[in-house]
Amino acid sequence: MADRLYIGIDLGTYQSTIASSAGTIHTIETVVGRPKDPVARNMLGRDVLFGADALKHKMSCDLFRPMAKGVTQDDEASLGAAKAFMTHLIETVDPEEYDEVVGVVCSPSHVSFTDKSNLVATLRGQVNAIMVVSEPFATAYGIGEFHGTIVVDIGAGTTDIARLYGTFPSDEDQISLAEAGDWLDEHLMTLIRKKYTGAQVTKDMVRRWKEAHSYVGGEVKEVLVDLSVEGKQQRVDIGDLIAQACGAIVPLIGNGIKRIIAGADPEYQETFRQNIILSGGGSLIGGVADRLAAEISDIGNVAVRCVDEPIDKVALGAVALAQDMPEDMFTSIE
Repeated sequence: MADRLYIGIDLGTYQSTIASSAGTIHTIETVVGRPKDPVARNMLGRDVLFGADALKHKMSCDLFRPMAKGVTQDDEASLGAAKAFMTHLIETVDPEEYDEVVGVVCSPSHVSFTDKSNLVATLRGQVNAIMVVSEPFATAYGIGEFHGTIVVDIGAGTTDIARLYGTFPSDEDQISLAEAGDWLDEHLMTLIRKKYTGAQVTKDMVRRWKEAHSYVGGEVKEVLVDLSVEGKQQRVDIGDLIAQACGAIVPLIGNGIKRIIAGADPEYQETFRQNIILSGGGSLIGGVADRLAAEISDIGNVAVRCVDEPIDKVALGAVALAQDMPEDMFTSIE
């Protein structure tokens, strides 16, 4: 049995990713399903389902999304679901093959003492020690760009923005915005219902359409989808609505970037303006880097770019950090 396994976990509202020092990486939808009644339990043959499996059987289960806004929700049912989910997530990297498991867990930039306590509770018995860092910092560390850099992690529950000076960022160096992927989904759903009166859509449907077709800027694209309008199936074009919804979040994130730069050491501000990196699922919106650069161009010459493979970057940065940090940086939770 090997001595120690290092893991990095990116906890997300809609999906979570775990990477390990053994080279494995897995992404799972952050959802837990429990059968609604004995009939459903007998049909499913399980007491709990996770990820895509839970969503497939959502009409037979009570569904929990225990990591809304990237933190464990503070009620008994959600805490239980979070504990079950974390156990399942960690089991995907075969921790039983190791004497110890040490992890770095990524969260939004600002989490409360209660949030951290709940997080520790979900991990107790699964890992020996942890360190909690913000998602932007983990991304920056993983790509080796954590000095003179602004990192914007556009997640589902929050958009987290950090300025990095080559050290762990302080609370003053980071902000967390409620406007993120979840906010965008709600906005897009409102636009669809307004344009197509009587449209029957769910948030999961809207999120899938957004993830497949999101874009800002340029000519309006045709995006045809099937939806029910008062029970009648119709094929409709929502391309203009997707562009409108995605465009609505740009100035909100732009204002956050401006705040972070304005609060920086003035000698670093020019460097920050030239090193703005977008990560998280929201960085996959087509044209978002150019659109954000135009949005904040009034502060000077700016350079905005997106990381490659953003879904994996936070967890990979976290596992790299776990392997590099000294023992005294971790909190034992045995």
